[in-house]
Amino acid sequence: MLKNFETFVDAKIVERGYGYFKDDSIPKVEKVGEGEFNAVVFGTFKYDVYVKIVDEIITEHNCSCPYDWGDICKHEVAVFYKLRNRNFINIGDKIKLLLDNLHDDALRRFVSSLIKEDRKFRQNFLREFDEDFEEDEEEDYRFDEYNY
Repeated sequence: MLKNFETFVDAKIVERGYGYFKDDSIPKVEKVGEGEFNAVVFGTFKYDVYVKIVDEIITEHNCSCPYDWGDICKHEVAVFYKLRNRNFINIGDKIKLLLDNLHDDALRRFVSSLIKEDRKFRQNFLREFDEDFEEDEEEDYRFDEYNY
């Protein structure tokens, strides 16, 4: 639950997330759909956080950071604090209006350019619409003193 998420998160993570919240490491949280929010949290790197809330219950959350010692990271906690304080801007209605009024050709041109320029978008597009799509096995390249 959003009102008491701290009881479900490790105290150290809550403390660190609260620090990010208080240090204003989240320039803005955007409401992108009904109960759906996106934010960028600035830490060691820039992390993308997604949160979905239904009836004040956090039903989904995701962060692009590599944290794997628990279910919720400090970046998500920081965003939870912002959401609990209702500190977000609503761009979901504007996005919906724009999408509702788009012509098919304009949308196809836009998607086509993203597919060419953005590998992550291309992978997501193929995963969603190509029933024969197979995930790439991205190799983990490690460079030692002998590999340049």
